[in-house]
Amino acid sequence: LVSVSWVSKPLITHTSVLPLAHVSDDKKQVTLINPQAVNLDAYKEKLKQAIKSYERRLNLIIWRALSQEEKDKFEQEGPVPYMEHKEALLQALENLGWPVSYDDVTLLEDEILAGLTYVQQASDLQKAAKKEIERNSVNPSKMVSDTSRAIKHFVSNILQCVLPG
Repeated sequence: LVSVSWVSKPLITHTSVLPLAHVSDDKKQVTLINPQAVNLDAYKEKLKQAIKSYERRLNLIIWRALSQEEKDKFEQEGPVPYMEHKEALLQALENLGWPVSYDDVTLLEDEILAGLTYVQQASDLQKAAKKEIERNSVNPSKMVSDTSRAIKHFVSNILQCVLPG
């Protein structure tokens, strides 16, 4: 995960998102202790809060680095959304000789995009689980098994993105 001096903590860690899992010492294997207890709504909410915090932080860092002349071009009193004005903001930072490191900006942007991906994956899993429930409403024991397998697959995919390989 990304760790920049002005980033107080990583967006996502395996312990904060998956407290019901055991990660092996070599971080190559994850074992879910109780896959049915994974609360995807809470997971998505934490992700959304972290994303919002990172977006605010990125917007503010860039805004503070801009000269008054550059700020005036945006015709706003406060920070402008980076994702909506990315090209113009990057050009402004380049014009100013990069008062904020390009690498720091892209690291935060990458964390935001990763968080958005994880939210989408969790939503997709919830939709798939709902369809599976509807499809297996006549056979509840099969549904539990399939849902458990889907959650394990989902968590495995997330951890492949989050944990260093």
